[in-house]
Amino acid sequence: MCGRFVAASTRDLLVDWFGVEGIDADAVLPPSYNVAPTDDVYTVGREDGRRLLRVTPWGLVAGDGATPLINARAETLVERPVFRDAFEHRRCLIPADAFYEWEPAGGGRKQPYLLFPPDGHPVGFAGLYGRRGTCTIVTTAARPPVAQLHERMPVVLATDRWDLWLDPATPLEELQSLLVPPAEAPFAIRRVSTRVNDVRNNDPSLVDEAAPPLQLF
Repeated sequence: MCGRFVAASTRDLLVDWFGVEGIDADAVLPPSYNVAPTDDVYTVGREDGRRLLRVTPWGLVAGDGATPLINARAETLVERPVFRDAFEHRRCLIPADAFYEWEPAGGGRKQPYLLFPPDGHPVGFAGLYGRRGTCTIVTTAARPPVAQLHERMPVVLATDRWDLWLDPATPLEELQSLLVPPAEAPFAIRRVSTRVNDVRNNDPSLVDEAAPPLQLF
């Protein structure tokens, strides 16, 4: 599951890091520290043999009135018609600087945690484009440290696998092998403010480490 993430890297940084060779005219977004479903996000796809950066709403829409699908399970991409064609023909990368997961804190409250790459570079989530100019994040079984918070996590593609994922000629069997989760997820973890829980909050302080709650004896 990935229901909220951080996309704060500048367009210029993404162009350099992801080897982008073309940019949609409207591909300009402000930094977001609390990306929520249906928000516009940067995506990197392949068009005419070049990597293209574009802005895409997060939540694949399959038809009129359909609920946006923000995640797609890696294990069933070929089985589900809503994702099969996209998996075969419309793959993309979704740049992210981190993502959030929550831990039950009692009394119906949830404590958010930030999962982030220790080297500070943005990662490329495996993504799919819908026919209506939308996108979804592919998820897989969680590995530590994500597994302590949730059973699912985004598929993070290593930089040396980006070409294979984006190449329309890559066989399905090889694509599926890219989605197998590693023994450990490439993330560090820290406790952050519950301000993340409100999508209206969106500022750099959301990713700062939060102090643990006071223990009363």
